[in-house]
Amino acid sequence: MHYGIVALGSRGDVQPFVGLALGLLDRGHRVTLMAHENFKDFVEGYGIDYHPLPGDVEAMLYTPRAQKVVRSGNMLVFMRFVQKEVSKTQMQTNEAIMAGAQNADVIVTSVLGMVWVDAIAEKTGKRWATVQLSFPTTSTKEYPFILLDFFNAPWYNRLTYRVFDWVYTRDYGRQLDAFRRSLGLAPKKGPLLRQMNEGPNLNIYAISPLLLPRPADWPSRTQVVGFIHLPAAGREKNAREEVPADLIRWLDHADPPIYIGFGSIPVTDPQRLKTILDNLLEQTQHRFIFCQGWSRIDLPDHPRLYIAKTVNHDWLFPRCQAAIIHGGVGTTAAALKAKLPVIVASIFADQPFWGKLVQRHGLGVHLPFKHWTIERLKTAIKTIESPEIKKQVTELGDRMNREDGLRQTIEALEKYWGQ
Repeated sequence: MHYGIVALGSRGDVQPFVGLALGLLDRGHRVTLMAHENFKDFVEGYGIDYHPLPGDVEAMLYTPRAQKVVRSGNMLVFMRFVQKEVSKTQMQTNEAIMAGAQNADVIVTSVLGMVWVDAIAEKTGKRWATVQLSFPTTSTKEYPFILLDFFNAPWYNRLTYRVFDWVYTRDYGRQLDAFRRSLGLAPKKGPLLRQMNEGPNLNIYAISPLLLPRPADWPSRTQVVGFIHLPAAGREKNAREEVPADLIRWLDHADPPIYIGFGSIPVTDPQRLKTILDNLLEQTQHRFIFCQGWSRIDLPDHPRLYIAKTVNHDWLFPRCQAAIIHGGVGTTAAALKAKLPVIVASIFADQPFWGKLVQRHGLGVHLPFKHWTIERLKTAIKTIESPEIKKQVTELGDRMNREDGLRQTIEALEKYWGQ
């Protein structure tokens, strides 16, 4: 079967779909992966058929307006900003998706593309499924929508999903209706997310059930399968993912480093980070590896600090003693899988939710970046060095490593379509 995979967003949104593509190829399927232009080398480096979608997410996040929105920490403001920016090229993106999926038997997408893929599938008669990589958008009475996690009661929890669905439908409904009309389709009526999540399509959450158990009131077609990671054999195929020799030498030391990284989220106050890192190097004896990701920051030259542009977390994290991360779900999953105690330095979006979840499970500390001081960070590092947290992380990591989200996702897809 030929799968067309639509991977919109940042690297954290794209990498799990690269893993899925490699898994499908290994099972004998054909795959075309559609992603923004700045991921061309990343996708093709794994030998995956790549189809470009217009736009560069990294460039968009570094506009002055985007930086201001990220600093606000307000998820709804950020969603509106993204919706406005993406809307400028949405029609071209949709046309590119249609072209990329032309020869595909089925289309797989994340929540970021599902309303557009739904219309394209309806027009072309193709089948489609959703693989959601982060917080649930499917309504449940068991816990509230994560951005409205202020209270927990069945009636309130249901209400939070309706509120978010109303906001989502208001922001995306008009442009979606215009796109559907351009395809000769009738507009959608009613809440969009409810229709997508409770419709006849397979809906997979690639999240560990150890962190987020499947609610009993979800539809039977909605499954929780575990995180999707790049298969080890797949990582070896991509020369761009090779580990620098000087990093291997730097890691050959009795004292494993503490990882610091903010992934695809630009650091909102580079000078504060630089000052705090200077102080950490002066006031502690820890070694640190800072992964720049999409952050643009000048850091000090120091023998106990290694600066990397990008490093595969699945390879690096087992060689670290702890991780200070932004709290993106992919990075959080990789850290816990490697049995690392974590400090979640959340900035915005779903990151505070994962930070709270980490702290609630006794796996680390949630210390939002806006609250950082050298003393608070030193205290947080001391906290995650406690035997209790290390024990909790080790036990959860052992159980998480027995999960196989990639295999379960592929089996769910094959079973659903009778392959």
